[in-house]
Amino acid sequence: MVELENRAFISAIAIDAYEQDIEGAIKFHAPDTEYKFVATVSVPNNGANTENRTTLTTMSDAFMPALSLIRLGMPQQPYYGQTKVVVLGEGLLNNAELMRQTLDGMERNREISRKIIMLTCEGNAADILKAEIAGQQFGMYIANFYADKHSALGVAFKKDLENTLLDLRSSNGTIIPRVAMHEGIVELSGAAIIKDFKLVGWLDDSEVRGLLFAKGKGENARVTTDFDGTRVPLRLISQRSKLNFERTEYGLVCKLEIRAKGSVEGYHINSVKNISSEESIAQLSQSFANEIAAEVSTTFAHFAEVGVDGFGILERLRKFNYDLYKEFVILNQIELSDVVFIPVVDVRITDVGATK
Repeated sequence: MVELENRAFISAIAIDAYEQDIEGAIKFHAPDTEYKFVATVSVPNNGANTENRTTLTTMSDAFMPALSLIRLGMPQQPYYGQTKVVVLGEGLLNNAELMRQTLDGMERNREISRKIIMLTCEGNAADILKAEIAGQQFGMYIANFYADKHSALGVAFKKDLENTLLDLRSSNGTIIPRVAMHEGIVELSGAAIIKDFKLVGWLDDSEVRGLLFAKGKGENARVTTDFDGTRVPLRLISQRSKLNFERTEYGLVCKLEIRAKGSVEGYHINSVKNISSEESIAQLSQSFANEIAAEVSTTFAHFAEVGVDGFGILERLRKFNYDLYKEFVILNQIELSDVVFIPVVDVRITDVGATK
């Protein structure tokens, strides 16, 4: 048993690659030390207000020593058992060797939970951690966002350490959400594509939405389309997806069937004529289906370009037809650029609302 005042509870960790010099960073001045890792932690002092927060930065030649140096900057013993989130900076993402060391270090640290939330960012992760969020710690803010079911907006998804490690070790790559700060507002926007422990590309918001559609997780997503010169929004109430495969003269055909239900809401009633008519509903349904199919196709093309199986086609093919799996999968790899991808989307509009 340990007295609480003897513990420093780390709420979030930011990890960056080596920078030339960081003012105020804690270092261990050993001979010939080559600093590679920059670790920044956020420590609540009393309560969750950002004014009662300590942010410490250390530099070391490896991930675990960088975390160990944190204790030099505070009288209490650092505790990572309740750490909510890890943010990986762009410099780290671009270095496969440092990424491997970082993930291996987190896995071996028994205090760090396998369910810790993984995030990526462009630029330095420390800048994200140090940003001011009114009344909240960054780590708790992110944890509460994912815990709140109303936060499922159809453009954000959760990735933890355990699933990240499983994806990377399967050699198929992984997708980790991207976070940014804009004028004190946290933005979960897009995602990083990681292959062989290195950043190979970024997904934008529409591609993340396409990824969620393909996985049947597009509930609450909003899709807009043009109708009679007006952009009309559709909020998905439910959405399902299914992958089917067949062998043709063109090779392996992957057919993604998507079924979605949604409500039209938020457009100006005077700007669209007869939108509630049967003909208009049918036209809108097809138009929304085309928008979803385009987003899914664009996302698949991006994955094929970087060689990452973001849709999980390899595993779904194995379960669907093992003979096809043996024919087209070589050394646990599938060439996505050779797969004929066909999205088939059906959208049902359940109700139509409007604002005057």
